[in-house]
Amino acid sequence: MRALPDDTFETVITVAAQKFYADGAGVEKPTPLSDQIDIGLFDQRPGIGSFKAEDVISMERLPVISGTQTIRVITTRKPAFAGIDPYNKYIDRNSDDNVVAITE
Repeated sequence: MRALPDDTFETVITVAAQKFYADGAGVEKPTPLSDQIDIGLFDQRPGIGSFKAEDVISMERLPVISGTQTIRVITTRKPAFAGIDPYNKYIDRNSDDNVVAITE
């Protein structure tokens, strides 16, 4: 995250995304991911403590594909946390890693 000259903030999020389908026996097979997924920036970590609607700085559905990619979001407020699918709408074996603290 960095401050821009016009009093906005650019947050760069690196995402490593994958998609799998499981058959009736639970065997997973990778499949290409190309979806619009919620990307959020927050004052507080979602789901922890006194998180409120006003703690959401930005929430946008942005294109996400398989593999590692960089997503840039510009906001008027400085975020403390960033996340992909922060409200766990997608099935995810490890949803705890969807939201992280932002470093400068």
